Amino acid sequence: MPMPRRNGPRPRFTLLASAMGLALLPSLAMAQTAAPAQPGEEKAADTATLATVEVRSQLESQLRALDLQRDADAIIGVVSSDSLGVYPDKNVAESLQRLPGISITRDQGEGRFVVVRGLDASLNSVSVNGMPIGTPEDSSRQATLDVIPSDSTERLTVVKAPTPDMSGDAIGGSIEIESASAFDRDGRSLRGRVEASYPQLSGDVNSKLAFNYSDVSGNGEFGVAFGVNRSERDFESDNVEVEYDFNDNLGDDLLIPVELQYRKYFVNRERTGLNLNLDWRPEGGGRYYLRTLYSDFTDAETRQRSIYVFDDGELTGASGETREFTDIPPDALRRRLRFRTKDQSTLAISAGGENRFDAARIDYQVGYTDTRERVPDEVESRFEYDGVGDLSAIVDMSSPVPTFALTDPGGDGAWLDNDNYVLDRLVLAPKFVDDEETQAKFNVEFGSGTVTWKAGVSGRWRSRSADVDEAELRITPDLSLGAWTTGSPEHRFGDLGDGISTREMLDYLRANAGAFGERPQDVAENLILSLAEDYRADEDILAAYAMGTFDFDALRVIAGARFERTDFDAVGNVVELDDNGDLVLPVTERAVSASYSNLLPGLHLRYDGSNDWVFRGAWTNTIARPSFGDLSPRQTINREDSEIDAGNPELDPYESSNLDFSAEHYLGSTGVFSVGVFHKDIDGYIAEVTTNADPDFPGFEVTRPVNGDEATVFGVELNWQQSLDQLPGAWSGLLFGVGATWLDTEFSLPQRPGETFTLPRASENIYSAYLGYEWAGLSARLSLAKRSDYLDEIGDSPDYDIYVAQNTQLDLSLGYDVSRNWSVYFEASNLLDEPLELYQGNASRTLQREEYGRSYALGLRVNL
Repeated sequence: MPMPRRNGPRPRFTLLASAMGLALLPSLAMAQTAAPAQPGEEKAADTATLATVEVRSQLESQLRALDLQRDADAIIGVVSSDSLGVYPDKNVAESLQRLPGISITRDQGEGRFVVVRGLDASLNSVSVNGMPIGTPEDSSRQATLDVIPSDSTERLTVVKAPTPDMSGDAIGGSIEIESASAFDRDGRSLRGRVEASYPQLSGDVNSKLAFNYSDVSGNGEFGVAFGVNRSERDFESDNVEVEYDFNDNLGDDLLIPVELQYRKYFVNRERTGLNLNLDWRPEGGGRYYLRTLYSDFTDAETRQRSIYVFDDGELTGASGETREFTDIPPDALRRRLRFRTKDQSTLAISAGGENRFDAARIDYQVGYTDTRERVPDEVESRFEYDGVGDLSAIVDMSSPVPTFALTDPGGDGAWLDNDNYVLDRLVLAPKFVDDEETQAKFNVEFGSGTVTWKAGVSGRWRSRSADVDEAELRITPDLSLGAWTTGSPEHRFGDLGDGISTREMLDYLRANAGAFGERPQDVAENLILSLAEDYRADEDILAAYAMGTFDFDALRVIAGARFERTDFDAVGNVVELDDNGDLVLPVTERAVSASYSNLLPGLHLRYDGSNDWVFRGAWTNTIARPSFGDLSPRQTINREDSEIDAGNPELDPYESSNLDFSAEHYLGSTGVFSVGVFHKDIDGYIAEVTTNADPDFPGFEVTRPVNGDEATVFGVELNWQQSLDQLPGAWSGLLFGVGATWLDTEFSLPQRPGETFTLPRASENIYSAYLGYEWAGLSARLSLAKRSDYLDEIGDSPDYDIYVAQNTQLDLSLGYDVSRNWSVYFEASNLLDEPLELYQGNASRTLQREEYGRSYALGLRVNL
């Protein structure tokens, strides 16, 4: 028979009341003892003894996830709250990478965006407690999941094939984030942790605190769950970036390093998470709730750069992988110091309820989300070398990261001394992004026996604005960089020269703000730069669906369709260039709008076979809407590097037809082996194309999103999780899991006729694995997440395509239960010291390499 739908609180796993878990309890050796009998109380029967069995935390989390996965009608993956504490994960993105078919992209070594089945993060829908959330990114739909701490969540679910009652904007998947309800636990629960961590590069000691409390009172009618967490990290990263091009000065086109940069980052990151959930379940029936989640993420970053522009000189010699440049002017050597504080926050509030009648059930929810970004203080000081005479350089390209030897007329390495650099300009770039959404939805379900009908309506009203006010101050008092000198920072790739003090820069700016002026041409240019990236947009989505669920013995069939109507309006600014490539006034405002409707039919089959087999199949239709920044008339202008990122109001939405099949075999009470096969046909796949021949912006390298032709995705997923609890003695504490996803993706672009590409951000191979052990209070887990390289940006030709290299993340967690309620733990992250690496054209041309080092943490947990 098909598994019944489960309503109400999940059972507490000290009495694991699921079909999978009951068989496990007698074999657990953790603490199989009954509670002491109270005065006047008879000793309980053997079944009562089971109620006090303590389940090992790793195994408990695995069973929770498998129980939810087995019961689901859709094809899903689940990470439970206990797993969130097992891994050394800082945020929701890093927790989700543990699931098969999931990879992540990182920022400063921390997981940020989630890639489901190799598809770009902008093709996912993300909800918190049933409410869709936006993103603080100024131009993307990618939800920044580094904003939400793992400690703020109870479970994470990725739905890979949504049913018609779920949102249709889920070509990649639907990511559901849930914070804890008091009814997720039995009675009163208190959990907390205190942690100190140590990142290798900075050598600082960082802190983390987390506290969660829940209780059910009033004869089991009222529940409250509250959580707060706070973390702070000071860390560093070392970066080298190289720009390549071809040069014909010596007759044939030769690949040369046009520019090389050494970058050093000093980062302070603070995360704060709060969640408060209230539940009321009166005896007379009905369920009512209030869900709130707030997170705040502050990133204070200092970036010091040393820049060498070899192409400002002359290519005068080449031999093998060596390139010789002469007549390099002094101002081709530059120093930069940038500081900014970025504050991103997410607020999600929802309220709703459920009522049951004789043959029907209704549920309803209203909610509000607010995501925002504030960067009020970004400033970059730009200095140029003031040496006497031209320089020469010999660049060795025999390794992926080029090295160079620089010679100046004095021969004393004066370019490493801050005293020889003078201030060229200051660049101010404050940014403010707001993304608000209100949602309401209503569902009704009725029927009995083997047929159930469900229908619903929903509305989403979203508004978004981005305000970027860049300005350049060029007429400056005479200033030598030597006044801001600090000790030379350590750097893995080369000598940055003298260090530059952020405090001195900020103090100088405050003290001398009135001394800066503007050249006449800067007045117009700054006005244009302050307006070019700004836009306002509104998006309204009205949806309705109907579906039926039909049970035929062991077969369940879900069939239905969803209809979504989208209305989009945006206002931005149009920037124009004259024949010389200079920005011209006036800046004109442009309004754009689009409306479209999508009918999304779906069919799901689920068959509960004999011997613990579950088979699923799904045919679904999904969409993804272009990002706000891509659709809006806006431009991001980098005058120094002659680069422009432009919007494209002519974009059409993605439309995808999907087939999914999976077979799951549940192995005993604690394991599963599953295989899944999926195929997607995506019309209008949007990719960013970079060209040097854009007619609207001559002389600039322009990146613009465009609709490509049909894209196809074919993939296979394997997953095997198993506890070896049937082994004798201490060997029964072993458990393991392995997952693999293989992808074959393809699409084409009119701009590159005759060529095919893999989908951007689609790694062909994604692997995950863990090996765990729990026995006599000891808990250990070694976990691995690996992905192959992927295409990141498409250029004018294969020589200019940019890829992100493969990455392997290896983490270790160790814990020991000091007592029933207290435990200590040790965590080590990035044990392989893996960098972020990008390359241009092929892997021998490293475009960017950024290293973060390992990090370690020591902490104390309490569970009462």
